[in-house]
Amino acid sequence: MHEKGRILINKAIKNGEVIGLDKNCEYLPCHEKLEDCTFCYCLFYPCNDPQTGGYEKLHSRTGKPIWACSSCIFAHKTKNAKKILKGLIKLNLDFNLISREDLLKLRLEILDEESD
Repeated sequence: MHEKGRILINKAIKNGEVIGLDKNCEYLPCHEKLEDCTFCYCLFYPCNDPQTGGYEKLHSRTGKPIWACSSCIFAHKTKNAKKILKGLIKLNLDFNLISREDLLKLRLEILDEESD
């Protein structure tokens, strides 16, 4: 993950709240139906799970497969952003110390809650 993403996520963990829309962002809107920008840099990338809108495609320059997630709004729904943040705080107060395995487990727990 980009270092800026880690910094922003640690800031959210420290503050204990989601930020909503970042109306000053030059890339807004980056996703349709965007509600929250707390996790601008996706902490689950690549999740390799099409159920949230992502898919594999070929990179336009290299021709190698990459995970495309421009259709995914999972982490950008306010209710999910709040659940993600709550889960991160439970896991550790420093995002850099949370394992990828724990992140993907958190994601699946939230998805399971949605399907109930």
